[in-house]
Amino acid sequence: MSKETITQLAIFIENRTGRLAEICRNLGEKGINIYGFSIADTADYGIFRLICKRPLVARDVLKEAGFTVRETEVLCVRVPHRPGGLAEVLQAFSETSINVEYLYAIADTLIVFNLDNIQKGLEILYKNNLEIVTQEDF
Repeated sequence: MSKETITQLAIFIENRTGRLAEICRNLGEKGINIYGFSIADTADYGIFRLICKRPLVARDVLKEAGFTVRETEVLCVRVPHRPGGLAEVLQAFSETSINVEYLYAIADTLIVFNLDNIQKGLEILYKNNLEIVTQEDF
């Protein structure tokens, strides 16, 4: 893991009453706070992506509770808080042929990006003087 990336956990869950509560309860009981999340779902299952302070501990807690968990290195960027701010970041990626596989906001102007080329993405962010939020910042 690069010091500039953060570890995102993706938890695969059945679309069943109480499953999200179970995940959050298991993490809460171990003192793990969720800083941001995204949920994508289909008729039968969902993917609960989350950002937290101690992702490896969270991974182990959830695996022990029977969940399927995957780790992904992503970037978290403080996007300029003005009209077109997000468009500027996305345009910088587009101009250098970096594909944004998905993104989601976790707080105010903090946006999580999953890119097909993290290293190249970091170079573009630095070139454009954008603030990168690290795991330690949480």
